[in-house]
Amino acid sequence: MSPARLALAVAAVLALPLASARADDTSLVSAKVGQRPLSDSAAAGKVKRSSFEPRAANKGATHRVPTKAQLRAFHRQSDQPYSHWVTGRSRGTTDEVAQWAAAKWGLPPDLVRAVAAKESWWRMSTVGDNGDSFGLFQVRRPFHCRGTLVCGLFRHDAALNADYWGSIIRSYYDGKQPWLNTVSGNGARYAAGDLWGSIGAWFSGRWHDGGSETYVGAIKDYMARRIWRTPDFAGG
Repeated sequence: MSPARLALAVAAVLALPLASARADDTSLVSAKVGQRPLSDSAAAGKVKRSSFEPRAANKGATHRVPTKAQLRAFHRQSDQPYSHWVTGRSRGTTDEVAQWAAAKWGLPPDLVRAVAAKESWWRMSTVGDNGDSFGLFQVRRPFHCRGTLVCGLFRHDAALNADYWGSIIRSYYDGKQPWLNTVSGNGARYAAGDLWGSIGAWFSGRWHDGGSETYVGAIKDYMARRIWRTPDFAGG
């Protein structure tokens, strides 16, 4: 096989997971489009408790929950469609917090684990985007936290960070973010029921553009390898 044909064949194989991604969305998400999230207590009941904690430094953040006053301030500030359900009411290991957010929002636990690995390597102390993105899921200012108090919550409260991220992914998935059809650079028209489009939009703010597709490919790779259970991750 010529080098040119070999390159084309490799590219076609690498494209397969993304090309088929939309077909398997509904099998991965445990909730139907538009279904309410689980209550905090019901989600907690689905968490598999264990001593697994590769990020001992997260303990303060994973055992901190917002006060009622802090939550009121957050709810007043946020204009996201599902923010009224976001509470951050979970304590445990980093993995247990990820499981809780997954259960609450009807997402696969391994997907949540993989995104947290990609965004922060499970380090709650991570600050990215020149000081504008915070915590496990890199919640970004100015899009998601205007003001010192709310940005501080995302920076220091792991469960709120995870809960909020889950709410945004579900709002994308449920078709609650129609602004995505008003921006340039999309690779497809925004529509409900597309999990991988939702995951990619968190990264790029676009629907199936090149950057989001690359990001989704990395998430799928982390899921397949269960990167959070590898020696490199544990020692990283």
